[in-house]
Amino acid sequence: MKKTVRICVLFLFFLSMIPLFHADPTAFAATYTVPAGDVASLRSYLANAQPGDIIQVSGTYNVTDGTIATSRSGTAGNYITIRGTGSGAIFNYTASAGNASFHIKHGYYKLENITINSNSQSNKGLLIEASHGYVTNVTVKNTLSEAFKIRKNSQYWLFENCVAQEAGKSGKFGEGFYVGDADQNWTTAPNPDQSGYITFLNCSAIKTKNDGFDFKEGTHHIKVIGSTVDFQNTVPESTVGNNGLFMRANNVQVINTTVKNNAGTGQGFRTSKLTASDGVSYGSNLELKKVTATNLAGAMIYTNYSSNKLYTDYTMTSVAGGLHASGSNTATSTSPSSFNEMTWSGEGGAVYGGGQTPPTTVSLTATADSFVRGGTEAGNNFGSLDTMTVKLDANASLERKGYLKFNTSTLSGSATSATLKLYLTNLHSNTTTYTVEARGLTNDSWSESAITGSNQPTEAGTVLDTAEASAEGTYISFDVTSFVNSQTDGTVSFRLVGLDTSLGGDYATKEHATASFRPVLEVTGS
Repeated sequence: MKKTVRICVLFLFFLSMIPLFHADPTAFAATYTVPAGDVASLRSYLANAQPGDIIQVSGTYNVTDGTIATSRSGTAGNYITIRGTGSGAIFNYTASAGNASFHIKHGYYKLENITINSNSQSNKGLLIEASHGYVTNVTVKNTLSEAFKIRKNSQYWLFENCVAQEAGKSGKFGEGFYVGDADQNWTTAPNPDQSGYITFLNCSAIKTKNDGFDFKEGTHHIKVIGSTVDFQNTVPESTVGNNGLFMRANNVQVINTTVKNNAGTGQGFRTSKLTASDGVSYGSNLELKKVTATNLAGAMIYTNYSSNKLYTDYTMTSVAGGLHASGSNTATSTSPSSFNEMTWSGEGGAVYGGGQTPPTTVSLTATADSFVRGGTEAGNNFGSLDTMTVKLDANASLERKGYLKFNTSTLSGSATSATLKLYLTNLHSNTTTYTVEARGLTNDSWSESAITGSNQPTEAGTVLDTAEASAEGTYISFDVTSFVNSQTDGTVSFRLVGLDTSLGGDYATKEHATASFRPVLEVTGS
């Protein structure tokens, strides 16, 4: 009897020790897959996430119920990951999301391969108010105000291959990448917002209403590497800021970064020292290494302080305002051989290469294009025509879907942006404007001379973007970045469909006599 009791006591003792050998939080990490469109499941997974969890998303999620936000923190080495799989995930906001479409409120997160389309339903696209994480291949577009906002002492972040597109639909406050807050808006008041140790690697700000990058007073240790600000020959709003990069931060390095196509009076790179409400002067130690300014109505540089360096490997082309704006201090001319990239221990703190070449943009022409019809026309091929028609119709014989194929085998690395552009030659007589949708196809086996309504690819395709066709003689454009990056076989195929019944238009094909009208895929890479 006593022996039995001793065995039971020993068993209970060892049983009580088991939790001590399971302290590693990754022991309980899991991978969850959220069905396309199921926003409720995504919210549930985020509410219950554990360190190390991976939440996989794909396809399109139409969000009608406000901000998607984090609820729990990861830990060092055990990030909570939200990952777009395949050709990525699109979060399409169709009702008000308030201050932000996506809100990372907790530390140690990874956000990968997604597109956030605010559709003017939120002030900000991605709001980060936490430390430690990675944001990779994320596109934010059509926000009322800033696209990417990092504030509230957020530190240690790496943003890689991210795109801010058409921020500022409200007409103001449309910065692409914004770190910190102006002192009157410090959420950390009376202390400064000390967000910092942040790297933007191969990121792009495209057609933003205000500054492409804006780093506010109190922020510090920021690197912008291999990035592009392209205003696409628009005039940015000037009262809030109309520059490529605007900086009141301390310790900023801008490396291999291009600012181009600003038709307004702003500068490529503008620094402005400021004494803030806490009595401290902010804005010092800026380095511009191998930067490029192209097609600017203003000047390349404005600075009101002297603790900055312009390395002599800069490039300036068609800059109407010259190297320094009127009233600017002169940046210290410095030899490239003396440059040392900042480093720190933590996310974004590695050396990413001071000698890289700036991102380049290539225009690929279509290798095949056609359109198909159904009904009595399902067996006919239209690949030799110099225009393709895209039209939705209840009568299958009248409906037309467009197909395009591009050879991407000459590209290397990831694209920071990829835009499909089509030239609208004619709107149908009953059409003043209509919506066209671009879908990505994994089936590249179709050929221009053989494709018909009967043998066209059967896959539904991945919805990538929509565009409004309303003006003959202009281009319509689709953001296809995530899809191009997901296709590794050297070929990408697209299907074009109309979304408005009985409305349609005609678009130039690669057979068009005017070469500049032919379909192109514009790809910017690192």
